[in-house]
Amino acid sequence: MRRAFCAALVVAACGSRDSTPASPAQKYAGTWEGRSFRSESDTGTPIRIVAHVAQDGTLRSTLLFTTVQAPPIPIRARAVTDTLLVNEIGPYHSPTANADVVTRTSGKLFGDSLNGTFEMRPAAGGNAIMKGTFRTRRVAP
Repeated sequence: MRRAFCAALVVAACGSRDSTPASPAQKYAGTWEGRSFRSESDTGTPIRIVAHVAQDGTLRSTLLFTTVQAPPIPIRARAVTDTLLVNEIGPYHSPTANADVVTRTSGKLFGDSLNGTFEMRPAAGGNAIMKGTFRTRRVAP
């Protein structure tokens, strides 16, 4: 009886654990809508980010400016943790800067909100031409 009880405890303990922890990338999968802001007085540029986790476990995303007819812009995740996401976006033609640029973002995840900063640089290289903030919220697809 004692042996059966111990065996049951071992099975219960092992069965309740997930041997493969969820990837931090999974926390960022979904559709995010929000705005990017050049300054505190800026009303913001509407944006949409669509993200999913690929079979290899990496985060794959695209950016859309919702008020401009343009193809989706590729986003490359550079750092992904439970609460921090660093991305590189582009190169793409920025409707705000009216230039070809690459943008680096750093965002913090709080529940269904992803907020942070961005720095836009010329695609050909050089100093930042624009810095700002962004705020997004996860929405139903």
